[in-house]
Amino acid sequence: MFSEVFRALYPDGLRFVQRRADPDVAEDLAAEVFAIAWNRWADVPREVRPWLFGVARNVLAEDRRAHGRRHRLALRIGAERDLPQDAIALATTTVDLHAAWARLSDADREALALVAWDGLTGREAAQVLGCTRAAFSVRLTRARRRLKHLLADIEPGPDPEPAPWPARRAGARVVEGTQP
Repeated sequence: MFSEVFRALYPDGLRFVQRRADPDVAEDLAAEVFAIAWNRWADVPREVRPWLFGVARNVLAEDRRAHGRRHRLALRIGAERDLPQDAIALATTTVDLHAAWARLSDADREALALVAWDGLTGREAAQVLGCTRAAFSVRLTRARRRLKHLLADIEPGPDPEPAPWPARRAGARVVEGTQP
């Protein structure tokens, strides 16, 4: 039975992880999700897909925490390290949707992603997030409203000029003969 579930759901699980993790580690993290499923097979509910996505969220969170610990350690020992940038953060500079997406909270992005990217039903997404169907419906509605509002606020055109350095505080007085 596990092998059937693995064959059927591994592509979805891998895509779920790939959208949220560094591409270099996505396959390893997806494998970890299914290793957990194998080890806890007796505890897996009837609806496996949302449960797997919940496990994947936990694996991704642990990976982010571990990455943060490694980074802090590297800083403490004086090593310089180029950290991979989040794929969404790279795209935000070119597309209005991505700019609005980046301004959403993590909770809003997750609610929208579970439905739009991962194709979960409201009931399945609620199970992944550990809340009721009604609570998820409210989260999703509010996330959609906030995204729509952010998209309406984006004005097309070039980025505004950066503030001169050092930026002057509003209301600060300039004393004659000094630099602002």
